[in-house]
Amino acid sequence: MNGHLNDERLIEQLYGVSSDPHVENCQECSLRLNQMRERRAELAAVRPVSNSFFAAQRREIYARLGRPVPSRVRWAPAMVAAACLLVAGLFVYRPATTPVTHTDVADAQLFSEVYSMEDSTEPIAAAPIHALFEDNQ
Repeated sequence: MNGHLNDERLIEQLYGVSSDPHVENCQECSLRLNQMRERRAELAAVRPVSNSFFAAQRREIYARLGRPVPSRVRWAPAMVAAACLLVAGLFVYRPATTPVTHTDVADAQLFSEVYSMEDSTEPIAAAPIHALFEDNQ
């Protein structure tokens, strides 16, 4: 930490919640506190908005609530949502790939392999396990 007061501590001092002797000794902190005081005075000098302004604003809002919404504006959110769904669908959609066919394998060879697998009492997945227990001498 650099030893200077943070904004929260300066604001506390500005409103009289706390006091810190550091401000009198530190040129940078006293400058920041004086800037805050000047800004507070500027904001206090600004004329507040009158109640008649708020009443006129409220009447205008109520008048607009009574008016019908133009038809194309009414459908705009639905159109935007449909367009977003369409664009998202185009990015997500992937056409199905056709399976790779191997024409070099003959049907007879395929049938014989399937028949040998069906005829075997031991599954093919057990072969690597048998290899673990064989003697490699």
